Amino acid sequence: MVRIRASDGECGAMATVEQYVEAVRGALVGDGCEVSQELLAGDAVTVGYRGNAKAATRMHTFTVVAVREKVDEAAVLEFTSSVVDLAKVRKGTWRGAQSGVLAMPVLVSESVDAGAVALMAKAFRLNMGGFAAMAHPAIVDVAQGAVHTFRGTRWWGYAYNGLIRKKLALYLPDPGKVGVAR
Repeated sequence: MVRIRASDGECGAMATVEQYVEAVRGALVGDGCEVSQELLAGDAVTVGYRGNAKAATRMHTFTVVAVREKVDEAAVLEFTSSVVDLAKVRKGTWRGAQSGVLAMPVLVSESVDAGAVALMAKAFRLNMGGFAAMAHPAIVDVAQGAVHTFRGTRWWGYAYNGLIRKKLALYLPDPGKVGVAR
């Protein structure tokens, strides 16, 4: 897990959750994703989809962003499950040796529980329901200016570590720099 803070050390105005979601939406559009606003398990979400080819396989990447008043461990698990289900329904019918889905659920909040942050310290596993499917959740705490997600090496799905790191860096900017005029 890595906690990202503004690199210049300045303490100033932080982004609002709305500004942060808009910044992620802009990054998704900039990367060529199909972006839509939808309802998922009662949450208004921003959904970004892009198919990525790697080593004769196709990884269908879904980045789904929701705002929550408070994020705890149960919220992360429930939202991740909903996003994985969405990805499997949309592009996971024929997943296997040459096709898979990567679900990147992102919860944005001003209040994040320590248990949820601790959950981000390890790679998320789908177990038996994860055949040719991976989930890589993230929590953005705009009040603390931090992005919490696993940034270590995944052994299950090792070939996609680079893709995951690239997408995290591209889609999840430092909250301390979003919406702040420099």
